[in-house]
Amino acid sequence: MLPKLNPDYQVVGTASNGVEGLEVISRMRPELVIMDIQMPEMDGLTMMERLRGQGVQCKVVVLTAYSDFTYAKRAIELNIENYLLKPIRIPELQKTLENVEKTLEEERGTEYLKEWALSLEQIFRGCILAEFPIDEELNQITQEKYALNVKEPFAMLAIWLGDHYDHNVGTVEQLLESNISRAGDYRWMILRFSRYQMVGVILYQMKDRNVIRKRYEDMVGIVLERVLKFKIVCTWSECNGLKEMADAFNQMQEERMWSLSFPDGTLITPQLLASSEVMPIKYPLDMESLIRQALADADPASFERVVRYFIQSVRDGVHHPDDIRGAAIRFCLNVLTLGRAGGRINVPVPTQSMVAQLTKAVTWEEIETVFVSLCQTVNMPGEELEGYSSLVKRARAMIEEYYMQGITLEELAQKLYVSEEYLSSQFKKETGVSFRDTVKHYRIDKIKELLLHSSLKLNQIADMVGYSDPKYMSKVFKEEVGMLPAEYRKTGQ
Repeated sequence: MLPKLNPDYQVVGTASNGVEGLEVISRMRPELVIMDIQMPEMDGLTMMERLRGQGVQCKVVVLTAYSDFTYAKRAIELNIENYLLKPIRIPELQKTLENVEKTLEEERGTEYLKEWALSLEQIFRGCILAEFPIDEELNQITQEKYALNVKEPFAMLAIWLGDHYDHNVGTVEQLLESNISRAGDYRWMILRFSRYQMVGVILYQMKDRNVIRKRYEDMVGIVLERVLKFKIVCTWSECNGLKEMADAFNQMQEERMWSLSFPDGTLITPQLLASSEVMPIKYPLDMESLIRQALADADPASFERVVRYFIQSVRDGVHHPDDIRGAAIRFCLNVLTLGRAGGRINVPVPTQSMVAQLTKAVTWEEIETVFVSLCQTVNMPGEELEGYSSLVKRARAMIEEYYMQGITLEELAQKLYVSEEYLSSQFKKETGVSFRDTVKHYRIDKIKELLLHSSLKLNQIADMVGYSDPKYMSKVFKEEVGMLPAEYRKTGQ
């Protein structure tokens, strides 16, 4: 009958009496036992009492012709799922089996949670991503394993790396660990969220949230940007219990855009946003005439000054991020319109893509990337912005991004679709420094930053800047700086 009710049901054993049943159930450990009460040699309820004494907690459905209350009472005491009187009605049996199946699934979920939640990291991650309910059972697990109450206050720090995530997530983690490991007034956990290109820090069992927040406001963004050499977005949130973590995380994602409104390295906190007076942007009235004049002069330096003037204008004061992005879109459309009218833009420009990039920008680095792309479409004689050609500018950007991975001239040339010889000669001609020396200088500068602003060991620093041998790194460092890394670290103390 069972396979007809559900093909997934599998009978793993049968027995014709209580003694045989005791042996089969003890050995097979089934999820469900369907049994009679009156059986030869040992009745069903006695058999189950013996099994419960052995710790066997399988589900049990009793089928019997006896409606005696004594039997029913003993069945209840043995935690039996249902007590069905013969003759059995198929719909009643089917409903009983479905209820047993549902109970087993719920219990398997609970057991999975207990196993999955052995890691505190997974508990925090699951709460942030709303992957399981925060209930009394979870609270019992966290209290037993970690002396952690799910209702206690927590703080979250999120560091959004954007496209720099893959190459820099390890560096960020090591920098964080070297700095927060000294803290004695709270406990912490670092988490990676590759989907969001973010590194998170959970802070708990904090002695004074305000003091800790102030410490991060003064330190985290500035220190990380100084070492990483690119712009990051840091947001902060506080919540009363794990139940609020998912909502707090979603709110932090929304608040990322406010990095456009404050100086680089600012930690975006709810307290900062609440205390800031947001002013409307006054788009410079002379912007169009300045753009038109720069285009007419065909002077790259003049055009760059217009770009910088715009950026300075919209970064003066605290403005809503949407207003900033709107102003940036207006500026780009003005350049495109005036550039086409003046004959300075003669190539197709993906306007829709440009506007989409600006609409979702959360850092000034993203906005300036669009501006650089826009400037490259303007046909002007003379040198490129910053005195370098587009090729050398891209090469320098790639060196800065990949130097810690030991990028070679050959690899760089392949990425830029030029020959090694041409790239090498153009790079040296425009910068005055060879490719090899440029990579070395990037590494030396990074080593200096790590020595002065972290407590990382030399082998960790060597790994982070692309040297496989810390001794060789020390040798190169001494040749360039005139002292060993350990000596240089002391100079900054």
